[in-house]
Amino acid sequence: MCKLTIKDIYAGKPDAKDEIDFGGVEEFIKTYVVAEHFNIESLISGTNCFITGFKGTGKTALLFYLDNRFKEIDESTCSSFIFFKEEFTDTKRSELESIAKRILSSISVEKNALVDNQEFEYIWRWLLFKRIVSDNEEYNRGLFIDDENWKKFENIIGKIKSPNNRRKFTIPQKIKMAVPYVEPSTQSVITPEVEVDLQNTSDDKYLKFMEVIDEAERLLLNTTRTDIPYYIFVDELEAYYGDISVFKRDLCLIRDLIFTVKRFNSNFSAINMRCTKIICSVRSEILTAISRFVVTKELNKVTAGFAVPLMWNYSNTSSYMHPIIQILLKRIAVCEGEGCVNPDYKKVYERWLPENIHGIEPANYILNNSWCKPRDIVRLITTVQNSIYNNSKAFTQSVFDSVVKTYSEDSLTEIKEELRALYDTDQIDMIISCFMGYKTTFSVSQIKQRIKKYFQGSILETHFAQVIDDLYRLGFLGNFLPVSKTYRWQHKGDGRVILTEEWRMVVHYALHGALSLGGQQNYGLNRGELPEIGDVAQAIVKKIIKSFAIVEFRHYGKVYLGSIHISEFTKLGYGYIPNLKSITQVGDEYKVVLKEYNKQLESWEVEIVENEV
Repeated sequence: MCKLTIKDIYAGKPDAKDEIDFGGVEEFIKTYVVAEHFNIESLISGTNCFITGFKGTGKTALLFYLDNRFKEIDESTCSSFIFFKEEFTDTKRSELESIAKRILSSISVEKNALVDNQEFEYIWRWLLFKRIVSDNEEYNRGLFIDDENWKKFENIIGKIKSPNNRRKFTIPQKIKMAVPYVEPSTQSVITPEVEVDLQNTSDDKYLKFMEVIDEAERLLLNTTRTDIPYYIFVDELEAYYGDISVFKRDLCLIRDLIFTVKRFNSNFSAINMRCTKIICSVRSEILTAISRFVVTKELNKVTAGFAVPLMWNYSNTSSYMHPIIQILLKRIAVCEGEGCVNPDYKKVYERWLPENIHGIEPANYILNNSWCKPRDIVRLITTVQNSIYNNSKAFTQSVFDSVVKTYSEDSLTEIKEELRALYDTDQIDMIISCFMGYKTTFSVSQIKQRIKKYFQGSILETHFAQVIDDLYRLGFLGNFLPVSKTYRWQHKGDGRVILTEEWRMVVHYALHGALSLGGQQNYGLNRGELPEIGDVAQAIVKKIIKSFAIVEFRHYGKVYLGSIHISEFTKLGYGYIPNLKSITQVGDEYKVVLKEYNKQLESWEVEIVENEV
């Protein structure tokens, strides 16, 4: 046990599919941590069929974990994975199949296909029907009873001609379809092939395609399933902001795929097709992009009613029992041979982490440098394993200090990837540049002044609230209230950003290194700046006039005037105050928050911070 070093710890990969490819299913399952709040049973036996969450929260990993759970329940389970717009070579597919028996394929879109089309539900129904036929064939025709109903369904899907590749389904611009009709003179049935333009939804041939798909659905619902459980997992629904027409097409494709998954599951449930389900993961930022750039068709009703959000924010953030910390501890425990079912997390924690890191409890320090996502832990382990401290037998303060810059840069890269669903490359570079070398904490007015000075006319100025809201949602920015030293973060469950002068914005601590930010630099930037609403200061009483105490306070070395109204002193426990001089005098000090500036008097109206003198 004592010989284990950081480089020996099982780190895994940032992407679960790659982790299983290179590390195997067994190690993946051994080290997997289930978030206690996550309602897995609603996906296994309930009606939920969507997993939502930000990049790195473990959506793909959860799909593979569910696949393993289904196989534990019944080893005959047929699991089928579809990766949207993913290329799979024969070699890679063989590698994956040698690790675990599962049917893998991808769906891609031909270049320039369907750019003008905005409705794709019939196309998705066709592709999923094809997938069902293909899976049944690969599973030795064991998923459905091979009766007349199945043969009719299989036959009607076979009438739609497309490249016969089970591993990759491509959405083409046009397809060929055998349409039978009775020849009037001979009364014989002939089935000529007609070409259907999938982009022209008003064409008679496309309407015939729709009729065929409707008939196929009716036939499928009349088929009989065998006892073999059958699950289809859909993953990697990606769209990147670039060519706007292609981007919007991809968003519409994803939107309609979500509707189609819901339709299939509703149909399976309606006819009591037991142990048959499609489970789909989708990134939160893709859902945001759909709502921003294309017609949603009330998508929120589907995702809200049938989705389980994958989040890892817990209140016990200072404890080794936090699930994000357990991901690190469990990987260590497995490598130490302590077992993977119920490891002694406390012992592992005390053995591998110091009492504090820069005066902060280690669990808190790690969480403050993360976004409460499993990928953060993978990034931490791999970053240290690539450092000069990879032979260390514990995560000491020196170990953490050595990887601050690299970890920060990798974290920023992750956020840039999330932004690609909302902005093009130039816009992302512009947004990041705005915060590069600036300050860790700032007010709304300060950042607006910086944008006006250096980024005038950019998306930062024209869509200020939208950009800030996106950066808050992705964890790039948080909120900070100086008067109470309260922080708000989206990944800790704190809703949307607050854009008021009292609340400051703060850059996530883990990004400081990549953005060249720091406390000492901030002081130099702040030197000479004027006070702002919401600033907290220590005020000294200089004079008492009627109902006001005139005070002075310092802000970055400069002295400013302020006034405290008599009503403010009730916060100190006083009732009716007949004479202000009876409860305060020159020289008394009070902690105050700046509320409003009186230009005429050149003085600040300040309020006493409750219960503090």
